[in-house]
Formats: sequence, C-alpha cells, structure tokens
Amino acid sequence: MKTAIVLSLPSFSTFRFDLLKQPDSVRFVGVFSEQDIHNLSDVQRARFSQIHVVPNGVPNPPAMLIPLLDFEATRAVVKGVVSGLDIADVSLHCYYEVNMLTAAKLRDELGIRGASYAQILLFRDKCVMKERLVEKGVRVPRFGRYQPELFARDARSYFANITEQVKLPFILKPVDSAGADGVYKITSWDDFAALPGDLGRDYEYEEFVKGTMYSVNIVSKGQKTVFGGVTEYLVNSFDVQMGKVNADINLLDDDPRVARMVRFAESALDALGWPDGGSHLELFHTETDELIFLEVGARFKGMAGLAAMQRHYGVAFVNLSFEIEAGLESRPYDGEQVYCFDGVLPKKQGVIERLVEPELESEVSMTWKVKVGDELERSTSLVAAAGTFLVWNHDFDALYRDFKKLASYEPIVYKQA
Repeated sequence: MKTAIVLSLPSFSTFRFDLLKQPDSVRFVGVFSEQDIHNLSDVQRARFSQIHVVPNGVPNPPAMLIPLLDFEATRAVVKGVVSGLDIADVSLHCYYEVNMLTAAKLRDELGIRGASYAQILLFRDKCVMKERLVEKGVRVPRFGRYQPELFARDARSYFANITEQVKLPFILKPVDSAGADGVYKITSWDDFAALPGDLGRDYEYEEFVKGTMYSVNIVSKGQKTVFGGVTEYLVNSFDVQMGKVNADINLLDDDPRVARMVRFAESALDALGWPDGGSHLELFHTETDELIFLEVGARFKGMAGLAAMQRHYGVAFVNLSFEIEAGLESRPYDGEQVYCFDGVLPKKQGVIERLVEPELESEVSMTWKVKVGDELERSTSLVAAAGTFLVWNHDFDALYRDFKKLASYEPIVYKQA
C-alpha cells in the first residue's frame, strides 16, 4: 500500500477522493496547523487514516499564515509516519505557498521522490527567481534586493539609488510573499520615508509595470505541459487594496492570447527547471503588446480560483497533479462543465452597514465571511477577504459581460463616520 502525506489543507480541499480508481491502494496522512485543522470538513476528515495537528510556525498568525506548519514538529511527525515504510511507496504533497519549502526539505532529508529544496527555492525567492530568468532572456521587471541597513544608514541616498534603477513608482514586496501580502507601492519620497525600519522579512524592490494582469495555470509532467490555461484579471493587485473586487476569468482555449501566454510561461518554467505538478504564473500584457513576467509559484492558484477552473475546464486539477506525483490514477471529472470565474471581496476600513449582492446575468454563489455590524480593518492581503464568489454561465459572452461589470461593483456599504 502507498502512503500519501498531505501538508496543509488549502487547494488539497478540492481533491476528489471519490474519483480515485483504486482507493484501497493508498492511505492518506494529513499534517495540519492548529488553526488550519478547523477548516477540515467531516467528510474530508473521514478520508484520512491519520491526522496530525502541529503548532503554527508563528504565534498569532495572520490569514495568510493560518496553514503555516512548524518545521521541527512537522519533521518529527513525517519521520514517524515513514519509519519502517518502503520510501518508494511514500509521496509528500503540498499545494500551499508557505509550506512548499518545508515539504521540499523533508523530501530531500527522507529520500521521498518529488521536488527538491533547490528546485522549490527558485519559486519561493523572487530575487533568485528573476535572476535565473534574466540569465535565460525572459523579460522581467527591473528589480533588486532591498537592503534595510542602507535605509537605516541614509534613507534619502538609498531612495535616490533605487529610483535611479527602477524609476517611480516602484514596488516593495517580500521575496517569499503570495496573495499581495505585505506589498507596498512607493510613489514618492514621503512613502519611502514612512516605511518601518524593520519590515520583518526579506524584501525586494521592482519596477512598477502598467498593463493588464493575467495568470497562466499549467500542470506538467517531465517538463512537458499536460494542461495549460489562461485567466484575465479584472483589476491589478493595488486596485484590490483600494477596494476593487479581485476577479479573474478563464479564457476560452481558442483565444489567441492563450497559446502565446502559455508559451511565455513555458519559457519561464524552462529557465527555472519546472517540477512536476501544478504551477501558477502571473504576467503583465502592456499597451505596447509586451509580455512581462511578474512571478510564479510551483503550486495551484488560490482555492476559489481552483474551484472555478475545475468547473470551467471539467478537470479535477488536484487529482491530476496527485496522479503525476504519486502514480495513483483518478477517473475523469464528473461534475457539470460550465464557463466559470471566481472573485474575492476586499476589506476596507469601517463598520458594515449593508452587504450588496451583485446584479448579474449569470448564476452567482456568494460566500460572505463578514456580516452587518462588523468593524473591518483595511487589509493589504488578498487572503484576508470579506468573502468569495463563483459566477457561471453556459453563455461565455454573457459571463464576460458580467466579469467586466464587476469592475464597478461595491460589495459592502460602510457606515458614514
């Protein structure tokens, strides 16, 4: 019997256990943080032969770090699970950004097949990532590694040095962030001067690129694309921080943008030595028809987006990746295939007076995480959302109209001060 160890719930929660062709040939072992375990449904819980709860990697974790696993505790659990097993029958699965390196370290240490630490590091450190892409001729924003000691020594001179390299405005973001967590847009010296002396983690600065954002979502095996699709973003990340709805729509396969952007993503993955399984790459398409790399993760996009992709393409994506990683086949997706996109509702500061449902031609399913009377703090993270929604329609043109309509949608009315 094979043993599949799953680190953290996000994205894996869309896995279809019922599609496995030989469910009795594998046992599932889950390792979840003290906070993440509460997101495990009873149905999912019943599918695991073992469930281990470990401390979070940080105290009082924000939304982005709810699933973060303490490394030493996770290491002890996984070593205990594989003790006495034939390591060839073990696979270790992780589809959440903040635990990717933990999974890779454990594969290296215990001899479990799959992506190594050296491979995953290229997808976690944005400076290392872009350095490799520049070497291979892939267009990336101008960038550099932020040095807090230079800020402390002479912030004015450091500001001049950065702006000489990348101009204004520019972006400051953690080298290992996801979901726009901890990102600053610097538009002036005043913005830069107001930064805290200690940002709490390693940062990079990079050129601010104007253009429409897209994501390319790929499942690969043996450095070949098994699946490739493209989504168009409604707005850019900083528009979301200002209160715009964060949504992206899956484009039709025959849209000419799709083949071009998939090829671009494949060139980036070629440069990074793409691991098997899912990857999620973001890029800009500029007004001058240039494609510019933004970042890439060796994992699927967020869960709401993954659910929308599954319905749009009629593919159980985590099952597909699991089959490649563990060698265990699943039957084809058996749900309704319908054009579909997802969205995330931002949080602004204030007290909620009213929640507003969108008026759309298409069907919509809303999941609110807030209620009338709640007092919200503005968040820069796309993970700390007020809610999520799915929109679907058998008429793609109508769906696309609804997608564009959401650019002016205000989901929350706040009480006037």
